[in-house]
Amino acid sequence: MTEHPRPRDGFASPRFAQPATFMRLPHVESPVGLDVALCGIPFDGGCSYRSGARMGPRHVREQSSLIRPWNSALRVHPFDRLRVADCGDVDAVPVSIEATFAAIERTLAPVVEARAVPLCVGGDHTGTRAVLRALAKRHGRLGLVHFDAHPDTWDRYFGLPYYHGST
Repeated sequence: MTEHPRPRDGFASPRFAQPATFMRLPHVESPVGLDVALCGIPFDGGCSYRSGARMGPRHVREQSSLIRPWNSALRVHPFDRLRVADCGDVDAVPVSIEATFAAIERTLAPVVEARAVPLCVGGDHTGTRAVLRALAKRHGRLGLVHFDAHPDTWDRYFGLPYYHGST
């Protein structure tokens, strides 16, 4: 990919028109040539309470249509520097954490192989484990910087090993 993907022009098509993509960037099937690939993880099957996080990718895309494709304070046009596109959503399995983990790893494999940085939006924290697994398959042992109000490193919950607090 030689040309940088560009957001849809707000003067050519209003922000409420067209299918929602991250920051109105193109939706692409292949991550080849990208620097950053947005991947939605619409899953909250690991949430122990307050479901609804599965709608996160859709709402991030809808709200990001309001973001301008430049940063006036820094005078930076990010899409002049980075090739970024929306690669769609993981086909999550709403009734199976393990099957969703496998789907996340399958979906991210070509992104990681193309050396694009996956920018994953979810969903509950459960998906983080599968994202890290996909990255580790390519890069080996990883470090993680974790920002949260609590560590999400519990071992088991209701006797089960995978849920949003065991990432």
